[in-house]
Amino acid sequence: MSSAKGALRLAWCGGGILLGLFCLLRPLTAQEETPAKPQPGAEAVSLSLDTFLAPAALWETPGDTLVPSGRELGFRWVSNARDSAESTRKGITLFGLPVTQALIRLDEGKPKHVTALFFNRGDNGELSKTKYEELVRDAYTAISNATQAKPAPRPRNAASAVRTDGVIWTTPHATYVLEYLSTRESQTASFRAEFVRLEIAPIETPKSLLAEAAEAREKGGPFRGTDHIKRDAESGDVMIEDIPMVDQGQKGYCVVASAERVFRYYGMKVDANELAQLANSSASEGTSVSAMTDSLTKLTGRLRIRVRKPVEFEYRKFVAMIEDYNRAAKRAKADSVPTPSANVSITDIYGKMNPDLLREVRTKSKAAMTGFDRIVKTHIDKGVPILWSVILGVIPENGKLPQSAGGHMRLIIGYNDKTEEILYSDSWGRGHELKRMPKADAWAITTNIATLEPL
Repeated sequence: MSSAKGALRLAWCGGGILLGLFCLLRPLTAQEETPAKPQPGAEAVSLSLDTFLAPAALWETPGDTLVPSGRELGFRWVSNARDSAESTRKGITLFGLPVTQALIRLDEGKPKHVTALFFNRGDNGELSKTKYEELVRDAYTAISNATQAKPAPRPRNAASAVRTDGVIWTTPHATYVLEYLSTRESQTASFRAEFVRLEIAPIETPKSLLAEAAEAREKGGPFRGTDHIKRDAESGDVMIEDIPMVDQGQKGYCVVASAERVFRYYGMKVDANELAQLANSSASEGTSVSAMTDSLTKLTGRLRIRVRKPVEFEYRKFVAMIEDYNRAAKRAKADSVPTPSANVSITDIYGKMNPDLLREVRTKSKAAMTGFDRIVKTHIDKGVPILWSVILGVIPENGKLPQSAGGHMRLIIGYNDKTEEILYSDSWGRGHELKRMPKADAWAITTNIATLEPL
């Protein structure tokens, strides 16, 4: 991340060709599957998803039966709630095409939606325009051959937040929607492939982000966050339940994964790859918190959410904090830290800090601590999760983290006044649904706080 004063930006780990597609098509056959290399003394395991995801029986198969049966294909529960399962195993294919990620979402214990990503920039890196168009054509042909259904252009939703192109196939058991997105080449931007994916669902066409937002409000009426709060008088925990887990995987997509979790908690089917395109995310550099919140703010009315930023990173305040820290370090005869410059990153500065001194400096203001406590309680008591940006690697944490240092976004999902802790969740999958941290430590590593509140 850059830390020069004039261009300070915090990034956190987190187009299309529909109109010309039918002209571009050429006779193609689906790629031959590459069989899995057998291990010595063992039978080869087929890594094809074709039979496993066959929709004739898929929608009625209990998840507790389906997911274990797909273990050799790499499927695992994303969280202990068992509302979604995914596979990122190398070598898996669908209709002969390599699959980067396969995701099954469940409702009331049964599959309701399947996503197969043939390409996404976060996992696969950059893809040339030629290769992107070739992949779209290959996917089109493979799906047509597999479904034996007539393809039709999927109508665009003029109100959609992300203008994906798409083709739809309808069979007696499911709809197959091939969606693909790229940033179009222009005088100010170069071509960039975003994703190519297949969405499989029962005979109800998957809807756009904005359509889901509108329908969620119409079906359920105003969202009542207070219905999702659990208060445990004995332990003192006050927390929001039912927040779906999204595993960001190896991508630096913690911001978009956290936002997706909040949207899904509100009942909207949002995809992290769509949100990544909105915020111009980078798999290696992550997502700018301000870019994500600014993008969502522009869609406030249509998404029916309000974006608030109670705490924002400010260069002036950051420099003042460093000055306070260095004064405390001098008194303690500890090493000082440098101020931000073109050659010194914010991560490097935090990495040189003593955790006890940082905690002392950040918590010496009672007003700041009271403000942080008020922000947490006000939102949790309304059932509103908090997008919480932090710096990892300064304050020691329990357990092994997939990311050891640098900027990261989490969700604050509760608090405990008895133990003076905040309750939070990381978007790293199973085992990261609920964690605890002393409020003083939590405030010490805080850089940004934002919320997405339903209107």
